[in-house]
Amino acid sequence: MHMEEAKVAKASGMTLFQQKNYPEALAAFTAAEAAFGAAGDEHGRAEMLNNIGVIHRLQRRYEAAMTAMRTAAELFAAAGDLPRQAMTLGNIGDLHAAQKNHDEAARAYSDASELFARAGVPSGQSQVLRALSLLRLRQGQFIAAMVHMEQSLRVKERRGPLQALFLRMLRFALGIFN
Repeated sequence: MHMEEAKVAKASGMTLFQQKNYPEALAAFTAAEAAFGAAGDEHGRAEMLNNIGVIHRLQRRYEAAMTAMRTAAELFAAAGDLPRQAMTLGNIGDLHAAQKNHDEAARAYSDASELFARAGVPSGQSQVLRALSLLRLRQGQFIAAMVHMEQSLRVKERRGPLQALFLRMLRFALGIFN
């Protein structure tokens, strides 16, 4: 019974989240997390905690977001789920970036990139490297931003023509600085 309840609450939470109804999505994810816990499904629980953390971050409840996301990352690590652990670390990076904790954000993005690479998920790795590049750009660290963007585009599986051109331009510019 708990598992069915968890799945229904999760689906409801996802729909509400997509509708940007964050208070009701949070309630649904919290109910799903409890139901997954009661069913002994720590993986499902971790997924809900990550979702809960994202909502808390969007609502600027940073401490609650960090608590939920750290627990989710630990549960994913214990389960050996590298892609979801990496995704959660990327979310932790976003959380630190929102609080202007640049060093912590960069560390979380780098750790997420490494885990995505180990898990063989280039799309995830590309995404967190892009986030790291944008973080460095906002800090005025232009060379570092270019390096991370080049890495992001290099690992990306499918590049459109504009992305391929941008990658060539970045490589040219970085070659000048080396």
